Amino acid sequence: MLTLRSAYYDDMIPNWRMAPVAVESNILILVVQGKLVYSINHSIITAEKGDLVYIPKGTFRSAENDGGTPHRKYSALFDHSFPVGCVPLFDNNRFTKKRITNIDYVAKRFEALHREMREEKPMHRFVATGIIQELAGIASRESESTGISPTKWLLAEKMQRYIREHYRQPLNINELAGLILRSPNYTISLFKEVTGQTPGQYMQQLRIAEARNLLLGTDFTITEIADYLGFYDTSYFYRTFKKATSMSPSAFIAMRER
Repeated sequence: MLTLRSAYYDDMIPNWRMAPVAVESNILILVVQGKLVYSINHSIITAEKGDLVYIPKGTFRSAENDGGTPHRKYSALFDHSFPVGCVPLFDNNRFTKKRITNIDYVAKRFEALHREMREEKPMHRFVATGIIQELAGIASRESESTGISPTKWLLAEKMQRYIREHYRQPLNINELAGLILRSPNYTISLFKEVTGQTPGQYMQQLRIAEARNLLLGTDFTITEIADYLGFYDTSYFYRTFKKATSMSPSAFIAMRER
């Protein structure tokens, strides 16, 4: 079981710092711009854009901007009672820092988490808890990517940004390949090497994330949402959504109407 306590967004705060203290909840952090320096149990660690940081409850921690330059990051504080072996991120109760390959999607989920907790709409804690569990799952299966050149990272980020801006439209691999001036086969291979997903899988993640928001936060019908997100075939949307979330769109509609 996981209980979300709070969520924060630090947006370029001058002279930002955290006093040395043993943290009272587990913390999951995504750095989206700049750098910051942590002292974790008296060891100095730098976190920068693309780093997903897990600080377990009881860790003695302090932090500050790196060199005085402000940063942007999302933070979520939570408690959990998962047994060892259930969620690898929580095993061994130790500080973890991972380089995230799918930063655009993860940042969007943190943004949604922060918005739910800030706006406090009906069912906001239920929805926010689902998001933090998803993020813990992503962190658990991510591993530090090694041997990937900076050029590949830049090309993958360029493709991710393009897909994020056009995710409601049919995915055209030839257009994606033209964007980075590579062949279609190489484009798919590079994208999967860096992100761990195919371009199509990444696009579907974005669509399902937006579908959750629309099902809970609007009065759109399921057919309207499927059409808006580019599925066009409502039955296919049903199958895709249930496979990704283990719930049908109708179940999400029911939560909205409670």
